[in-house]
Amino acid sequence: MITHLVMFKLKPGVSRDDPRVAAVVDMMRDLPKRIPEIREWEVGFNETEDPQAWDFGLRSRFASLPDLHAYFDHPAHLPVVEAWDQVAELAFVDFPG
Repeated sequence: MITHLVMFKLKPGVSRDDPRVAAVVDMMRDLPKRIPEIREWEVGFNETEDPQAWDFGLRSRFASLPDLHAYFDHPAHLPVVEAWDQVAELAFVDFPG
């Protein structure tokens, strides 16, 4: 299994209640229905008040690196990446487990 973790930091002037954020979160929640390679999928807003904390996170798991790469290139995933680029910066890590 491969674990894929992503953290999103909203850009200055963008808040959680921004309609663009709501739209991309809805898109994220829909991805497991559209991408069969996804084995596990959890998303949510940060609950810890701390200036170092990021605003939103994703924890997902895939059976293999090829499945993860299929997800990266999947036509349902690409518009989600574009939508996040408009409202947030992101960092990710992929590791076995």
